[in-house]
Amino acid sequence: MAQYDDVNAGAISVIGFISIVITFVIIVASQVLYFQYQEIETARKYAAAPTSPADVELTSQSEALNSYTWIDRDKGIVSQPIEDSIQNVLSKLNSSPESTDK
Repeated sequence: MAQYDDVNAGAISVIGFISIVITFVIIVASQVLYFQYQEIETARKYAAAPTSPADVELTSQSEALNSYTWIDRDKGIVSQPIEDSIQNVLSKLNSSPESTDK
């Protein structure tokens, strides 16, 4: 009997396609695991970070600058967020022509 030296192209194509699919699945699974572990590690580090007095003070100052609060209820004086105050001052300066004459 004679043996053929022909390459089985169909089998090679199927094996190549299966290898590509398996490689793609492994890469996607690795990325999913990486991002999941990265999120877990980031959460762990933030939870483990101690809160310093400076952090507490910075948070309270930020809240004071960005919220409405009563300064004197009897007189009706309210503190407004800093961005609102800036916009109010700018609109007053832009509307009055005398302010630029100084």
